[in-house]
Amino acid sequence: MGWGIKPYGVWQETYRANSKGIRGNREYPVDPPDGIIRISTFGDSFTHCDDVKNEDTWQEQLSSADPRLEVLNFGVGGYGLDQAFLRYKEEGITYHSHIVFIGFMDENIKRLVNIYRPFYYPGIPLTKPRFCIQGDNLVLLQNPLARLNDSRMLLSKPKEILDKLGKNDFHYQCSIKEGPFDFSPSVRLSKMGYHFVYQKYLELSDKSIFRKGFYNPESEAFKIGTKLFDEFYCTAQKNSSLPVIVLFPNKQDVERYLSHHIKIYAPLTQYFDSQGYRYIELLQAFDEYHTQSNVDNLFNGYHYSPLGNLIVAKFILNYLKENRLTNPRKKGVGS
Repeated sequence: MGWGIKPYGVWQETYRANSKGIRGNREYPVDPPDGIIRISTFGDSFTHCDDVKNEDTWQEQLSSADPRLEVLNFGVGGYGLDQAFLRYKEEGITYHSHIVFIGFMDENIKRLVNIYRPFYYPGIPLTKPRFCIQGDNLVLLQNPLARLNDSRMLLSKPKEILDKLGKNDFHYQCSIKEGPFDFSPSVRLSKMGYHFVYQKYLELSDKSIFRKGFYNPESEAFKIGTKLFDEFYCTAQKNSSLPVIVLFPNKQDVERYLSHHIKIYAPLTQYFDSQGYRYIELLQAFDEYHTQSNVDNLFNGYHYSPLGNLIVAKFILNYLKENRLTNPRKKGVGS
């Protein structure tokens, strides 16, 4: 999966995981206890709830708000939908959850066509698997640097290895490459000009990830994303779980929506509607509650503050109650 949460992982007083790498202060039996609705949550750092303590995650606040709910946190910082899906298949299915939350933050669409994280965003110097489409099917490209020795090769032969990684990485293909003549201002200027023209070509040829400020349904990233949602949703249903997609906004999304009512992921929700998929838009939660608190108070840096996670928990609990999903029932009952 590229990277993950270490069993019994601890970071200062903020993060703590159990023996299975699930964020939490306790162990969970494979089968949910009687009278309990188990919800497993998968996604990136907004699912993992970066920058807050375990008790301040929206999962823990949701569990505390209703004792009938047991909410497991399988989120991992930096994950794409592809990695979240793989973690569900490899580790999540075994927990026999009544409900599966499929977390997605709109920036995640860029991760679906990425293999080496620094090609598009600084931070995690690791590689990941990704899916591509062949014919009408998703095909998994395995993580190219899955072992420690592979990473040592990257350090010893950086250009050779990075060029290989870049063959299947959209962001590498779009980037300005280093060259032996970069000392020349005219060469650097020419590269910048070429890069600008290439970006325009991507937009005009419908290959860019965004079009006119929204997701581009014709892009490879969007097509992979919709197929992954199909697979994730269908796999959960086949394993007698009720799938619910949860769309997380970042601070920029919230501010954009409050001022202009723009959702850059709108083509995605249109697709969900066409398929009849259940989904929760947390932009609505922040729109509903922001008048009670300044937007800055809802975020702790890039991620949600304890108050922001409380708002998420309240909104999700209301959704569950409105859809009659808080009453304990036999596994597999409900749709």
